[in-house]
Amino acid sequence: MRRIYGPTQEGERWRPRWNRELYSLYNEPNIVEDIKIRRLGWAGHIIRMEEERIPKKVLNGDFYTTRPVGGPRTRWADVIQKDALQLLGVRGWKRRAENKDEWMRLMREAKARKGLDGWMENRFMIYWVDLL
Repeated sequence: MRRIYGPTQEGERWRPRWNRELYSLYNEPNIVEDIKIRRLGWAGHIIRMEEERIPKKVLNGDFYTTRPVGGPRTRWADVIQKDALQLLGVRGWKRRAENKDEWMRLMREAKARKGLDGWMENRFMIYWVDLL
């Protein structure tokens, strides 16, 4: 994208375009935010699973081993908690995710706010129309 749109001039100096400038020029939703919202949807699904299912056991499990030198590693649940606060404005995501209707409503609102609602489906439709 940087090669297509080229550099931008600030005063007498040229510089490469920043990512946010490229996103605004390209008019495509941010794929990272789409992945984060989909990950939140999967996390809600795991929360509603039965206790004996393996993904639920892994999410809730405490694995005690010797810790490597340095700070603690970031867990998947910690990333989900941060994304839920950033994208959904929700604290206590596990409790909120237990109610499927409410969780799906939060997902739809976040997608609409970020302009991600139906963008993948639209891309596939454009692709198929171009093939015909």
